Amino acid sequence: MENTPLMHDGTTIRLVETDEQLKQAVEELKNSTELALDLEFDQHRFTYGFNLCLIQIADRNSNCYIIDPLSITDLQPVFDLIEDERITKIIHHSNNDILLLNKLGCNIKSVMDTDVAAKVINYERSSLATVLKEEFNKEIDKSQQSSNWNKRPLTEAQLTYAAIDVIYLHRVKDKLVEEVEKLGRMRWLEEENQLLQTLQYTEPENPHLKLKNAFRLNYFQQYVLKGLYAFRDEMGREFNKPAPYVIPNEALVDLAQNYSTDLHEWLNHTKGIHGGLKKPKNEKLLKDALIQAIASAQANNISHDYTENRWQRPERTPETEQRKEELTQVQKQIVKKYGEYASRLIITQSVINEYSQTGKLICLKQYATAIVLETAAELNIALPAPTFKQAAK
Repeated sequence: MENTPLMHDGTTIRLVETDEQLKQAVEELKNSTELALDLEFDQHRFTYGFNLCLIQIADRNSNCYIIDPLSITDLQPVFDLIEDERITKIIHHSNNDILLLNKLGCNIKSVMDTDVAAKVINYERSSLATVLKEEFNKEIDKSQQSSNWNKRPLTEAQLTYAAIDVIYLHRVKDKLVEEVEKLGRMRWLEEENQLLQTLQYTEPENPHLKLKNAFRLNYFQQYVLKGLYAFRDEMGREFNKPAPYVIPNEALVDLAQNYSTDLHEWLNHTKGIHGGLKKPKNEKLLKDALIQAIASAQANNISHDYTENRWQRPERTPETEQRKEELTQVQKQIVKKYGEYASRLIITQSVINEYSQTGKLICLKQYATAIVLETAAELNIALPAPTFKQAAK
């Protein structure tokens, strides 16, 4: 698409494709006290990895900038804007956006998550489309939701869809915050937003063990699987394809379990194998990776024993059942008082289970803990002093 502005519902939509255009956009946006923000990204869907595809920012003056990170060499100006704590960033369901920004070295400040605001006022469904329908009777077109945001050039339909994710957020924020204030729950919203800002991106530990049926393998096979998983990841990066597109998860576990199989036959008779992996050069790389994983397992004397079931049913005693019943009664009263969906921000089943098993009331949120203790007191249920778990910094 040519770099000419689009219009949608009174908002001017500008595509930002150069470093100079980005600097100009940031100069205009940095004078705002509130900006609506959203990201489009690809997370192991069309390409390898967790990749930023677009940044959408809208101000209160009917301007929307869609920043293309694939054509801009330096995103630091917009990262500085996002990190400016003087400017509130309005985002809807910000978790993944915050994690991706953190992965890229950008630590967002002054978050206002309208998805959280909707939950605070007890929305059953809190998607942006639902909120817009409920609060403004506005239907939005979600036909581009599954779009491949890596492809260029972007279409007008893609740009309009991307803009819609931010151009209404100022109005949504105003309406929802007004309702939060009426209910006297601003402290909830403020603390939830502060916790969101502490989110940090980390790579999962032992991701190979999270594959379906990996737990059925013995220790030796799991060790082989780890080596194969790393090889597959490297090939995914090389092909720029999600790793399961190179070797499906089920097939990878099958190969680790049957590591003595004829690899050439396996490659050519297993469904879902990427064609590039069947080339002689890459087949040899896979064979070498498999041989190396087996040799390493042998050198490290990895056992062929099977793992014990890591999940054990929690112990049930009169004491654990009493504690569970007490906190369940507290939960029911909180649901009655604040609503089923808002209550999920306050007390979860994991908190109840932890208290049941250990007798410890493990808390993260100050406002939620106060509500739990207050409700317990109303029911004449004695709870211990809470133990506060620190949020990740």
